[in-house]
Amino acid sequence: MLMALRTEYFILVVSAFVVFLAFIASYHMVRARKAGKVSWDTLVDRLVGVDRNSIATIAEDSEFTIDRTRIASMIGGMRGLEDLEANCEVLIDLACYVQRWYPEAVVVAEDLRLNARELKWHIARLRGSASAENLQVNFPDYAHRTITIYYEMTRSLLQLYERANYPGFMKLQRAI
Repeated sequence: MLMALRTEYFILVVSAFVVFLAFIASYHMVRARKAGKVSWDTLVDRLVGVDRNSIATIAEDSEFTIDRTRIASMIGGMRGLEDLEANCEVLIDLACYVQRWYPEAVVVAEDLRLNARELKWHIARLRGSASAENLQVNFPDYAHRTITIYYEMTRSLLQLYERANYPGFMKLQRAI
């Protein structure tokens, strides 16, 4: 009796796991199909305007010579970081767009997904700090890392487009 009950639970858990995997696969297939129907210009137009010079200055400051209290004003505070977060999805979609004819783009797209996940984690920590009214203390550290990740993502995407010899490279460079 006990053995039959364990077998039934095992079958139930395995079945639930298979259904979960099927759901994940179908979600990504639907997203890929939707991304495939969007034009490249539409993707580029979805990018939110950000201060590229400030992003580059902050990201390249590996020795922390910038006054840490200035980072918030340079990037536009939480709103600026949320714009970077929104752009992450577009950067991933732009990498997937190139993947249609340049299969090597799959590696860059996956790296962008992982970077976007880390970026979102840092922003979530900042949102938590804001709700605990402790944002001023944590903002410089998390924001610096978030901006650096975003900057690296944009460089990676631009390198991909340059290697793929995509004709819209210059437009993308101006947009990012």
